[in-house]
Amino acid sequence: MKVIRLKLFQETACYTKPFANKVAETYPLPPYSTVKGMIHQLLQANELLPLRFSIQGNYETKLIDYRKSYMVKKKSVSMPIIFDGLAMEVPEQEHMTSMPLYTHMLFNVELVIHIAGEEALLERIYQHFIELNQHLSLGRHEDLVRVDEVTFVELEECDEWYSKYAIYVPKYYYKTDFPAGIPYRLNWTYKIVNGIREWNKIPSLYVNGNNPHFEDGKLFHTDGEHIVLWNE
Repeated sequence: MKVIRLKLFQETACYTKPFANKVAETYPLPPYSTVKGMIHQLLQANELLPLRFSIQGNYETKLIDYRKSYMVKKKSVSMPIIFDGLAMEVPEQEHMTSMPLYTHMLFNVELVIHIAGEEALLERIYQHFIELNQHLSLGRHEDLVRVDEVTFVELEECDEWYSKYAIYVPKYYYKTDFPAGIPYRLNWTYKIVNGIREWNKIPSLYVNGNNPHFEDGKLFHTDGEHIVLWNE
């Protein structure tokens, strides 16, 4: 099985959790939808590409930053709006107030991402990375990515593996003997219902690095260096 392997580095990153209000909390790794969005942006795709992802990595530490959050008064209701990076008219000052917002950020992030799909599509992705002439972001617009490696690798099946990196483990890989980890329901794809995005979520575990993984219902894959656990 031939797939793409990316090795990425980010000095800082915030993969913001949905509905984080007073504190912009971050996931420990980018969710599947965030990585999918980066690839769609790379290809300038305007339709869903049939891809699968495996996401793992580490970070050095977590930082706390501050940003300014604006509250726009609308009748008796206050609505928070973040203007960072948005080209839009600022409401009149008497209708606004502001407050500091805590932002959690990861420092010195290393990521290993595997991408599976049809061969022609993978070739397109590979060529766009090789011929990249603009910066990439993963997370917020200011969370720049350094591409350390983009290569094709062959995968083999395995029933156990010792993982150096923390990794998202979709729960369908296990029947009963789940590894210790933090449970998440990670955004993947969505449909628009009455003008609102309804997300299809993938139940997953965030499992720390330096842990063994044992087969319990579904075989793993490996590229010889890393375990590969597909999101679907």
